[in-house]
Amino acid sequence: MQRSWYKRLLLSYMPIFVIVITFIFFVFFQLFSEQSRREALNANKSLSLQAMRMVDTSLKVIDNMIVLESINSKALNDFFKSSAVGDPYINIQAVQKLKEIINYYPLIDSIYLVRNSDGYVLSNATNGYISTYPDHEFIEQYQVSKTPKWTGARNFEQFKMKGGKQVVSLVRGSPYMKNDLGMIVVNVSTESLNKLTEEMLDSNMSFIQVQDTSGNHLFGTKVDRPPSQVNSQYVSSYTNWNYGSGLLNNGFVSAVSYLYNLWFIIGLGMIAIGFLWMIYVSRRNSKPIEEIAARFSSYSLPVVSSSRRKGKLDEFAFIESAFDSILEQSKEYQEKYREDLHVRTRFMFRQLIEGDSPLSVSEWKSEAARLNLPLPLDRYRILILEIDKYGDFCRDYSKTDQDLLKFTLRTVVDEIASKWDCRLWSEWTSPHNLSIILFEERDQDKFEEAVLVPIAEQILAWTHQNLKFTITMGMGRSTDQIGEIPQSYKDAMQALKYKIVLGENRLIRSEDISSHGIVEVYTHLGEIRAIIQSFRMQKEQWSEDYDQWFEQLKNSFLTNDEIFSLMNYLVYYTGSEMSRLGKEIYNKWIQEELPKLTVKVDNSYSLEQLRQEIKQVLTEHYEQMKQIHHDNQYSSIIRNICDLIERDYANPDLSLEMLGDRYQLNAKYVSKLFKENTGQRFVDFLIDIRMKEAKRLLTETDYSVQEIAERVGYAHAISFTRVFKRTAGVTPGEYRNGRKAKERGENDSAVENG
Repeated sequence: MQRSWYKRLLLSYMPIFVIVITFIFFVFFQLFSEQSRREALNANKSLSLQAMRMVDTSLKVIDNMIVLESINSKALNDFFKSSAVGDPYINIQAVQKLKEIINYYPLIDSIYLVRNSDGYVLSNATNGYISTYPDHEFIEQYQVSKTPKWTGARNFEQFKMKGGKQVVSLVRGSPYMKNDLGMIVVNVSTESLNKLTEEMLDSNMSFIQVQDTSGNHLFGTKVDRPPSQVNSQYVSSYTNWNYGSGLLNNGFVSAVSYLYNLWFIIGLGMIAIGFLWMIYVSRRNSKPIEEIAARFSSYSLPVVSSSRRKGKLDEFAFIESAFDSILEQSKEYQEKYREDLHVRTRFMFRQLIEGDSPLSVSEWKSEAARLNLPLPLDRYRILILEIDKYGDFCRDYSKTDQDLLKFTLRTVVDEIASKWDCRLWSEWTSPHNLSIILFEERDQDKFEEAVLVPIAEQILAWTHQNLKFTITMGMGRSTDQIGEIPQSYKDAMQALKYKIVLGENRLIRSEDISSHGIVEVYTHLGEIRAIIQSFRMQKEQWSEDYDQWFEQLKNSFLTNDEIFSLMNYLVYYTGSEMSRLGKEIYNKWIQEELPKLTVKVDNSYSLEQLRQEIKQVLTEHYEQMKQIHHDNQYSSIIRNICDLIERDYANPDLSLEMLGDRYQLNAKYVSKLFKENTGQRFVDFLIDIRMKEAKRLLTETDYSVQEIAERVGYAHAISFTRVFKRTAGVTPGEYRNGRKAKERGENDSAVENG
């Protein structure tokens, strides 16, 4: 009978008990979820504010740098102050300065200079005039009013065949404050700005979007589903851009959140029903309940200190312990969420290789222990792995495949090093460079030859055999000082600059670079001018001279930047010479050949490829020039005159009057025809040929200056010396002594290396 009563009582209270307990648990977790959401919103606001400050700081650094360069850079000031024709060397120096700025500030996508005096535009990749430059509408808009702030998003197209990209631009006048000589335009890709902020937020939980002053979208999180309302907005005081952020909708959780009030009302109704049900059951079973209450009152309830009490499981203590565990795990998760360990690891790696804020050994050990990184040893060395033909690599593989291949390469490097008991720390410091800190033990003899070189050879061989691309390695010097690690990094980067000359898929050590003599770039400019002048005058010899010059480049020891500077100068000087041959030839060059030549130079990775690609374009244009000149009735006469000058340059009586008498033309008319067909004055053409022969005689013979002067058409050594110094910058004697000293130095270097 008593069991039946207990069973009936249990069945009476069980439904309401289950309902109430379930509702209480649901309300608790709903409140807990709401609290977590509010904390996530606060964290999202802080991160969006930090993202805005990071972008503003990066843009301010670029702005301040441009102001300082416009004031202090000699290369830029010389460019803006040069004449309409300009000095090729000045343009080369300006281009090198622009590339140096871009290399130092990776956010910068491109820079170009506009000179007001002649409307000449020079960028890090091409040159031209405002009317033909793809960005001429933007230049004309800002030539009158130059804003010190950053523009909104716009489409920048450097080459029409490549298409444009979204950029924001900064326009600065030159010189600073006056702004009357020209303008400097800096373009920053919005994709680069987006990369600064995309790793700060979890794209599955939150979003950030940036708009310019016109309300156009600049960059920010790409969302596949509609975001919830913007929870925080900030307006940058520097750019006036609007930064908005918030949390994304998340399916079921969002639906539950929206229905929170409805659930709460239903719960209250359930509690009321339960309360009434309890009153009904209590009245119906008042006596048994009173007996139960009497029994409970006869016991004293002690404070629970564990999940068991008197040998029995204490459910309340168990529930309390479960709640404490949940709260503790949630707190740990939030702390880990705030700390981006990956960012801290990369930041520490950057500190070590760049030396901006050097670490001590104790600081390194402390941070390495927290981030689970290698601890410092006795000696350090930097090794950089660079993906060859990175442009082709990006075109051949999707972004996902690129990331997978890079992960594979990094993993293979770690595995090969571990087989040799070599400790290392690797990070991708740029899209195509994997930088590695190698840890060496002080007492390990011949570590480089015995360990590092075999490791490098295995990595090169494995990559070449198993992956569809190759890599080139640059190795810096070993050091036992943490503060000298940046120098080892610079040595490794410098070694990679000689890849185009030394070849790809190999190891280049900084010691190998320092043992060679570096040929000055300026010595090749004369060769380029001679080749292009021969090309312009339609001499078949230009092709052979071109191939011989590239053979000289192969034997020279120039960096990648120096090689491409020479190629850019060749493109520039060819355009300059074509501008002297009339509008028809020049327009064909600008509209047809120059764009093709620029693209081929930018996409070449070796000297041989550069030689073939450039020669193909020049040969096509050469045939067009021949056809155009063939239609000119005087072109054959001028070619005969050029041949005569090259044969009889030693004749001191060679003059326009003599040529006019010979071809029955007026001397002034001969001068005019010569300039129109060759783009060069008669006297300049004659001096170039005489000085070229004079340099050869000074270098290869022991003739006196007077004898050389007579052999090249000058009756007096004084006149010869004056002309030679004006063209070469030094006297004949100084030129001869300088060439001999250089040959002795090269011979001594060859003997030492031998």
